[in-house]
Amino acid sequence: MVKTPLFPEYHKVKLLLQALEGIEASLFQAMLNSIWAATGTPQKRVSWTEPDQWIPQRLKGKEALLAQRIWAESRGKVNPRHVRGCKFLIDNYELLSLHKGEYAITPAGRVFMGEEPNEASAHIDVEEGLVFLLYRLSIHGRGKRSTFHEEWKEYLLKNSNYRTRKTINTSLSQRLRNLVSRGLANREGNQYSLSEKGQHYLQNFDQNSSFSSLNEEEDLSHQIDSFNQQQRDALYKRLQEMDPIRFEHTIKDLLLALGYEDVVVTSPTNDKGVDVTGTIQKGISSIKEVIQVKRNTTAAVSRRVMDGLRGSLYRFDAFQGTIITLSDFTKGTVQSALDRGAAPITLINGQKLLDLLIENGIGINRHKAEFFTVDPDYFTTEEVDDIEDERE
Repeated sequence: MVKTPLFPEYHKVKLLLQALEGIEASLFQAMLNSIWAATGTPQKRVSWTEPDQWIPQRLKGKEALLAQRIWAESRGKVNPRHVRGCKFLIDNYELLSLHKGEYAITPAGRVFMGEEPNEASAHIDVEEGLVFLLYRLSIHGRGKRSTFHEEWKEYLLKNSNYRTRKTINTSLSQRLRNLVSRGLANREGNQYSLSEKGQHYLQNFDQNSSFSSLNEEEDLSHQIDSFNQQQRDALYKRLQEMDPIRFEHTIKDLLLALGYEDVVVTSPTNDKGVDVTGTIQKGISSIKEVIQVKRNTTAAVSRRVMDGLRGSLYRFDAFQGTIITLSDFTKGTVQSALDRGAAPITLINGQKLLDLLIENGIGINRHKAEFFTVDPDYFTTEEVDDIEDERE
């Protein structure tokens, strides 16, 4: 049952367990209450990023000493302001107990603090849905957080009391962060994948897994992912080979799909470095934008190109610009794209362009592949007992 909000990284929980051993529970709770009272308001925010500064300013006496102990013994890894998630997990899985009012690490807590994998952390991983997420990572191979959102939502509807979109999103982000911090998953940019360590760890759960038809579903999903990757590569090759003017019209189709209005492909003989223009509604304002298209796939787009586009904004009475390329951008271009005081320039490289085209159905045909799996919950003993009760 998924039940721990503000789900923490395990190494922080271990450090907090160590720091709390022998501490009065009432003192720890008093420290939390004092910190909470000093939180501030949305209109007057309070910074908690420097514990060495705020602990002596906002806490007194034993509470300040305890906060300093947590910060010092964790070597600056556990901010006393952000320990509620650790405390929730400790309480939910009884990693601490009380002895004469003081915290003592339980046998389960000792096991949890040991080297992973261990029985205690594995139990929590199953209960809190981390093993489920590892399985989904193994099935998808690679994906953004949004890739797992609907699957995680369905899992939570069956295995938790979480219902709001914010809670679902937050709980997913926190658990993915936990898996990455433990080396069970990899993160590159906004993409997650199962690590080699995660693959080995997942094998421990095969015989007891309740995820029916997992192997067959995994094989099927891998086949679909492989096919889609082949089509993605084919789409990229088509973009490389297509006529430059037709490519600009493809960008026009994309902008229209994204909600732009008055999209125009400029004249190739007098474009002043601008290939496409359009307007986008942002709030109550209608913003004109200019787009430069660089189909070259061999060289990264330099800052000089971006500066040239900025210089062309006034010619089209535009507020912002975008550069779209099949290649990528130099480091200097990326750094200066959002220079303070300069007109904003959005940079879209080849991989991002492919994402946008596929998401918006430009140059592709979508096909629905439907399959079903047996629902093991339908055949549980409880269902049979209910039927027997009806007969009586």
